[in-house]
Amino acid sequence: MVFDEAELSTLRALIDRIIPEDDFPSASATGVIGFLLGVVAFEERTDQYRLGLAGLNREARLAGGGSFSELPIADQDSLLSRVEQGEVSAEWETEPAAFFRLAAEQAIEGYYADPGNGVNPGGIAWEMIGFRVTA
Repeated sequence: MVFDEAELSTLRALIDRIIPEDDFPSASATGVIGFLLGVVAFEERTDQYRLGLAGLNREARLAGGGSFSELPIADQDSLLSRVEQGEVSAEWETEPAAFFRLAAEQAIEGYYADPGNGVNPGGIAWEMIGFRVTA
């Protein structure tokens, strides 16, 4: 496995704040984790993701929490807003805003990907934007 359980927990929390559940499923509920694992390995970005996930967890601890995934949702959102702007307090071994952009872009790519890629079951994300597949 590319990431350990703690890293996967942080990754899941991250992508579920980027694409949270509302009337449609969250990123992790549509298979985006598996998509990301494949893309990260293919693009050889494992180290960049590991460093970014570790940075998120350091920020969470400084904010008075445990890991990022253990923070209340409102605190996760606030932390991610600061990371997106590059306004961090912890030491990061990768550029925080660039990591956030990468993770957001790749989560969105996975969420709206062709269901044949193992994500977006039944084209549910496409339905959200009004795209219907006809056979």
